[in-house]
Amino acid sequence: MSGQLRTIRKRIRSIESTKKITRAMEMVSAAKLKRFQKTLQQGLPYTDALEGLWGRLHDSENAFHHPLMAVREEREWAHLVITSDTGLCGSFNTDLTNEAKRLIASKSRPPLLIGFGKNGAAALARAGITCQAVFKDVKIAELETVIKKITLLLETLFRERKVDAVYVTRPGFTSQNSFRAVAEKILPFPVTTKPRDGSAPTRYIFEPGGEFLFTKLIPMIFEAKIREVFLESFVAEQMSRMSAMHQATENAGELIESLTLTRNKIRQAAITNELIEIVSGSRALKT
Repeated sequence: MSGQLRTIRKRIRSIESTKKITRAMEMVSAAKLKRFQKTLQQGLPYTDALEGLWGRLHDSENAFHHPLMAVREEREWAHLVITSDTGLCGSFNTDLTNEAKRLIASKSRPPLLIGFGKNGAAALARAGITCQAVFKDVKIAELETVIKKITLLLETLFRERKVDAVYVTRPGFTSQNSFRAVAEKILPFPVTTKPRDGSAPTRYIFEPGGEFLFTKLIPMIFEAKIREVFLESFVAEQMSRMSAMHQATENAGELIESLTLTRNKIRQAAITNELIEIVSGSRALKT
């Protein structure tokens, strides 16, 4: 009886310690989530302004061309898969790698695969799919540099005709707090015929010229969109981890309650047995 009580007390202490850890991780994820959401929201007006300008300029009378817009027969293709370096975020990485594998299986040729986050690269490697480049263990202070490096890599591959299309697998938000794994084509750059706000195209006089403006504008929009994709992925990762840690904390609390109830029952049974022994001994002495 006493040995069983000691075991239960030890389990309760262990689970209480785990509960403190999961609760702390939930709070850390909540803080990171707010930071990434703030950064994302601060960048949206810039991206929207660029896309609005692009939509107004690229009408039937201003049909400029840029190398990143070149549509070619899709033979070789690149695939950027964005996952996390760390776990404990529910099905976040599994959903993304499954979506990446689905896209790869739908193509006739294997991609030039670029992985961000070691979890995704490891999962794909276990499935026999090798990443040609992996960006992992990236610190927050290095994110901007790495995003620029990945953007330049994708641009160079497409410009030099080493690939005919570029896809990205990442979390796509269906609502403010809901997302799912999606795979989408990001190059060639999509041709937009009207601005996002729905206004009519505007005729412009270009100085020094429209081609020069487009040469600068398209790479800027592409880099802004890649940055937005990464920030949305970081937001989704922290949302998943916060949810997973919240659920783990609740489960730990329920388990502690169950073990505490079991402990109390055992203690009550022990006390009852001791009382029975005392009463029985008292009666035996009287007789």
